[in-house]
Amino acid sequence: MILATDLDGTFLAGDAAARHRLYRLVDQHPGIALIFITGRGLEAVMPLLSDPAIPRPDYVVCDVGATVVDGHTLQPLQPLQSMIDAHWPGEQVVAAAMRPFTALQRQDVPQERRCSYFCDPDTLAPLRSQIQAAAQALGCDVLYSADRYLDILPPDTDKGRTLAALARLLELPRDRILVAGDTLNDLSMYTSGFRGVCVGDSEPALTAATAELKHTFHAQAPGCGGILEAIEHFGLLADDDPYLRPPAQARADGADLVMVYHRLPFDEVMEDGVLVQRPPRSPNGIIPSLLSFFEGGQKGSWVAWGIDDPKRGPFQTHLAVDAERYPTLTAARVPLSKQDVDIFYKRFSKEAFWPMLHVFWERAKFREEDWQVFLKVNRRFAEATAAQAAHGATVWIHDYNLWMVPATLRELRPDLKIAFFHHTYFPSADVFNVVPWRREIIGSLLSCDYIGFHIPRQVENFVDVV
Repeated sequence: MILATDLDGTFLAGDAAARHRLYRLVDQHPGIALIFITGRGLEAVMPLLSDPAIPRPDYVVCDVGATVVDGHTLQPLQPLQSMIDAHWPGEQVVAAAMRPFTALQRQDVPQERRCSYFCDPDTLAPLRSQIQAAAQALGCDVLYSADRYLDILPPDTDKGRTLAALARLLELPRDRILVAGDTLNDLSMYTSGFRGVCVGDSEPALTAATAELKHTFHAQAPGCGGILEAIEHFGLLADDDPYLRPPAQARADGADLVMVYHRLPFDEVMEDGVLVQRPPRSPNGIIPSLLSFFEGGQKGSWVAWGIDDPKRGPFQTHLAVDAERYPTLTAARVPLSKQDVDIFYKRFSKEAFWPMLHVFWERAKFREEDWQVFLKVNRRFAEATAAQAAHGATVWIHDYNLWMVPATLRELRPDLKIAFFHHTYFPSADVFNVVPWRREIIGSLLSCDYIGFHIPRQVENFVDVV
């Protein structure tokens, strides 16, 4: 299946549960390809490509069909892009031809191979034929949508024709393509013969224009919910497809407050061949501070790593923290090998992130292979946390070692309230931006409901980075 979807009002719309369900399906299903097909310029699409909550598209069609790039490299898709370029007279030429029409207001957004305007429908009505004639004199097409947008485009260029050309170039099976949109500038996708869905709350003009198209489904739910309705309506996935199953549900006996920290609230030591718990030897003020939240009997869970070593005996995923002081608090241990801990914590966190956070950025060592281990460990923490939390629970994640937990956790459990506290210093943007994976990290942190820092200056630094 290939999902070719508009963004605003479509793939980025709908209630949170529907968005998470569709994003999870597209991201994890090996048989689904994704194409963004939008009126945005590429520059306005790029922030979405760094958002870990949104699936990465295989291809991006921007500027109402005038720009086509590979979704992973962002390189123009040739020869399709060159064919569009060859028929575009240039922005300055088009802008000069439209300048006499003072009722048009140029949109202040990035745009390539198109000139986009705002317009008032009443003011525009008597001018439409003149604007059309001026555009035709340049060999350009005019697209009018949503009663307020007007685009001057290269000839024979719109979302539908560009998608059709892309399908021919890549030899995509047309009967496996589902198009989705919500405004009149999406109409060409439906009239090009593809199966399509007009999501709920679509522009009335689009609904009317597609009313007689047999291959177009009119959904009830807006945005992502409507796309999910269409996948079922057209039978694009089997009813028993395992990827259609909902994510793990909350445990009925889950914790109301889940602390997520890299360390357990006790030390684990081997004594006479037996693994026993001892009070922490390290003078860490964080642990007693966090434990104090459970002194009143709050039902909770503490998620941290445990070394999974056969020499220590069978791995126990759950342990009591202190049956007398914290009778309702359970430690949920994430099984990690000693090698994982050495790479994730002792090497990568300390050699890459710690120097950068303390403004010794020139000493930071960034290794892609270590980053992959970091991601793997953070995903395990997120999965363990999702399994512990009650419905609507509060999850409090601590420090930079777990930067990527929020993104995965939000995907797994959209019902949770997620907070993150940054115990280390957060540097200025010019320092933080040396990190190769800065966009992924910030995108993950922005999945939180709350983010805490020690002092206002660090908040300002974080906002600058965002």
